[in-house]
Amino acid sequence: MDINAVMEQVGDRLAMIQGLRVHKEPPGTVNPPAAVVVFPDITFDLTYRRGMDTLSMPVVLVISKAVDRVSRQQVTPYVSGSGVKSIKAVLESATYSAFDVVQVASVEFGVAPIGAVEYLTATFTLTIAGKGA
Repeated sequence: MDINAVMEQVGDRLAMIQGLRVHKEPPGTVNPPAAVVVFPDITFDLTYRRGMDTLSMPVVLVISKAVDRVSRQQVTPYVSGSGVKSIKAVLESATYSAFDVVQVASVEFGVAPIGAVEYLTATFTLTIAGKGA
């Protein structure tokens, strides 16, 4: 699997969510709401010791300052299982050429310092498999 193509296609798909700024590589600065596609972990040759590689790729959603009271309201549409802003629904409903299937396996909340500001984050773990077209 070409990880550059995978990261590009995931980023392109995320960019379809209106109002979400997407970074296909680690950015110098972030203006929330923003999604950052992070380099994946790769597991090689899962099927009969040949052929099917699997990626575990994080996508970090930066919501707002951690102290903002509206953070929970802002994050809800992105972490929901369905809806036009649902990262899970948007990613899993597409067809890709760089891989065959993507599953949003989990999401974990945290706080990350970016510059001198602490932001609420939601880290999505994507499981990606297949050779693609």
